Amino acid sequence: MRLFRLRSSDSTTPDALDQNALVRLNSIVPTSTERLAEDAIMAVKFLSDHHIGALLAHNIFLVYDDVELRLLSKVRCMDSSILYSALLIGSHTGDLVAVGGTVCNYLCFWSPAAAANGVAPAFHKLSGHSGVIFSIDYHHPRRLLCSSSDDRSCRVYHCMFVEDSTASASPSVVQWLGVTFTLQYALYGHEARVWRGRILSQFIVTVGEDTQCCVWSKQGKLIDHWASHTGINTWSVSVVESEQSLLVFTGGADGGLSVREVEVGLTSPSQAILSSSVPPVGKPVRLVVVDEARLIVLAEGGLLFLVEHSDIPSWTLLWEDAALKQTIALRYNPTSQAVAVVTCVGKIALLTTTSNITPNWSFDLAVNCMEGLWADSGTLIVSGPAGFIHIVTTENGLLTLAGSVPLSGKNLWITAAARNPGALLFCGDRSGSLRVLSKRVIWKDIYVGMHVHGNHEVSQITLPEGSSDDSSHPVVTSGRSGAVIFWRYHLNDQDHLILERLRVIEPDNNSVEWVSGFHILHGHGNPNNFDQLIICGFRSTKFAAVHAGSGETVMEVDCGGGHRSSSCALFESSRTLQFAFVKTTGVHWLSRCIGSIGQSRFQLKEPLHGLQIWSVAASSSRTGSLVMAVGSEDTVVKIIRVGMERARLPVSPSVVAECKGHLSSVRSVRLSSKFKNCVYSAGGRTQLVCWACADDIWSENVVMTAEWSPYPVVRKQWSDKSLIDPDTRIMDLSTPVSFENFEILAAGSSDGTIRIFALGSPNEITLVGEIAPYPWCVLQVRLLLVGDQVLVLTAGTKGLIAVFNLTMPLRGTLSKLEDFGETEVFKFDPAGQSSLSVLAHQSGVDALDFVLFDGHLYIATGGDDCSICVFVMEVVSGEPLPILMSKFKMENAHSAQISGIKFLRGTHHLLSASKDQLIKMWEVDYDQKEVA
Repeated sequence: MRLFRLRSSDSTTPDALDQNALVRLNSIVPTSTERLAEDAIMAVKFLSDHHIGALLAHNIFLVYDDVELRLLSKVRCMDSSILYSALLIGSHTGDLVAVGGTVCNYLCFWSPAAAANGVAPAFHKLSGHSGVIFSIDYHHPRRLLCSSSDDRSCRVYHCMFVEDSTASASPSVVQWLGVTFTLQYALYGHEARVWRGRILSQFIVTVGEDTQCCVWSKQGKLIDHWASHTGINTWSVSVVESEQSLLVFTGGADGGLSVREVEVGLTSPSQAILSSSVPPVGKPVRLVVVDEARLIVLAEGGLLFLVEHSDIPSWTLLWEDAALKQTIALRYNPTSQAVAVVTCVGKIALLTTTSNITPNWSFDLAVNCMEGLWADSGTLIVSGPAGFIHIVTTENGLLTLAGSVPLSGKNLWITAAARNPGALLFCGDRSGSLRVLSKRVIWKDIYVGMHVHGNHEVSQITLPEGSSDDSSHPVVTSGRSGAVIFWRYHLNDQDHLILERLRVIEPDNNSVEWVSGFHILHGHGNPNNFDQLIICGFRSTKFAAVHAGSGETVMEVDCGGGHRSSSCALFESSRTLQFAFVKTTGVHWLSRCIGSIGQSRFQLKEPLHGLQIWSVAASSSRTGSLVMAVGSEDTVVKIIRVGMERARLPVSPSVVAECKGHLSSVRSVRLSSKFKNCVYSAGGRTQLVCWACADDIWSENVVMTAEWSPYPVVRKQWSDKSLIDPDTRIMDLSTPVSFENFEILAAGSSDGTIRIFALGSPNEITLVGEIAPYPWCVLQVRLLLVGDQVLVLTAGTKGLIAVFNLTMPLRGTLSKLEDFGETEVFKFDPAGQSSLSVLAHQSGVDALDFVLFDGHLYIATGGDDCSICVFVMEVVSGEPLPILMSKFKMENAHSAQISGIKFLRGTHHLLSASKDQLIKMWEVDYDQKEVA
């Protein structure tokens, strides 16, 4: 236990500080007063008689003075169950009540004031939970007590006292003796353990292991929830309550501190009230949103209605025609205010919501159709299973076939389209491919990107407002596979189009499983900013709209699933998102004002990773800042920038980009030395990925440019015995080296194999060689360029370090790869070729570093045996391997296994890090052969 002194910049005195007060603090200064208790401290409280009370994990209460922390008294409870949480109620030693959440799933109530001979009885044991209790809170004005537990619930009790006190005074010990507990409700809204629960005057707030923060009403109804942190575990929560809003502060395992403003009185997206109506005749089949107050609905029997959904919805019959029964597309164009009706046999009709003229079939393609889409205000794209794109233009209500372009296969049709003001037409098909058409004389393909959205259909294409650079234009696409992709294209005079993928955004699968579209607010289409992007899609039977920047759920409604007819529209003037859908025999619609979306949440402290960080690679940038690539157990690689002050002191890091694409944990990351703004990452499922930034300096526009893994290429894994075990993971990557016009990487794996990769560009990773597997796991691997020789330095769980010379097989393989574009993987057998191995440790080697200096190779290792080993090898010209000169070892360098080691200041200083949480600097004396 330690005392801290708070220094405030305003006139607030320490005695006036309240737990809910917002005070500007200049500093928090630790004092020299510190005491070590005999057990874990579960709760501590300042008391009004200048004492400090502390409750320990075995139900022992200690009293200290608040100046020197001298122990004044000690009282233990007769119930000595282990506590996982505790709460001290009262302000004076004489009226203090201790509440402990026990490992035996009950709350234990007792008072140190009732002790005799240092022992006090427990006067209440409140059961109900089926798991250990992690937090307790009491709100006296509401007479409510809550406890959160391992059983994923928060239980709320009403406390009824025999002689009730006023709202401002805490109950006495006597009143607690006679209290009656009544369960108000059990709150179930978390998918994992609930760590904290807080009672407010109007609400209850809980956080848990699932990172969700839930806000509950007085009636125990869930009114809002959000993922407050990444990874797992939101550990703590504090709330500042006002009449208009709640400020919810949360801290998580990702190291971040998040703030969310919740407006009081607003219902959550999942609790919004639906409006609905039933057509006067027939069942609704299809619909489209026209504006904030109107829908176009097609009903059975070929009936087309205009629905005005005011307080009393009205249905107006616009058109009745038997051919409407074959309608496959009903699309509204907000620019021309026209609705296109397309049937499966190729008939097309246009109608406007501002005209009373009865529509008719104004064009007939006479082909089978599966989709009709507006590409712009005057271009309609129609396609079907025959494999053609039919481009239909409209002018003054007249439709004209402008051209037909064949697709690359049968049973393909266009599912998304957009046309720029020039002569470029972007189309996405049901196979996930993206194609660009241009018209000089006739329409033709100038670009085809196969399966850019996987094997699922492209759901939307948007061409936002261009950037200030007229030669660069943004494109945004979404696919049912669950991703929104930002692109940038350049077009030269020869109709040669270059399409760069800038960034991929994938919403959380807990919100959206497959993406049906997106909306960009304010018409702000800058590909370098997605804070105003709303992603729409479906998860199971629910429709959801999620704000991409904050992850906030804008709208959520049970519509029955994505196979039903639905329509979603954003109205900029009122900043309203509207969703309408067909379900059972009626039409349902929901509106949500999104005025403050994305503005109610911000980070006080930027989060990093929610799970263990395995690897960091760093380099300085041209701006003087430090750029780091960080790989974690949470499968994400983050690019982080750390600025430097004038005194060369680092300032708070900021996350530049998040790279998502790994199937399992990321064990190693390395920055490229050959390619600009390029990083490699490797980890579980033997997956190696190359990431590259499309801009000159590191920005959020980082995408996966190449990937290598043995799994996706083989369908029947049981039929190929040479396949790698799916549990195999790459444990370490070497720092890349340039050799023979290629960048070379070495990867050590858990199956004992060392794989050699070559990259001529960031767009292709080629496996060029393998070193025969050891019967143990390879933990460390390094590549060395010694003159014109390529050496591989490895270490593993056996405690050995080994050196291999791969110059000859690697040079021959790379020569074939450069000349013919393909090569055979060479197999290197350490038993019969140039290799050297030396025992360094009794077991695993977890840290490895080397330095070449003055004709010598110096190698340092750290192992599971807590020791440091240093090797000195002489590099002799003409010899394939260095010659071992000396070896010496520092036993018990740390009290736990060594996790990192690094040469500093030439070869005479070493820096080591260990799981004992210590970093040590050593001086190496090569003459005396010792490390000190």
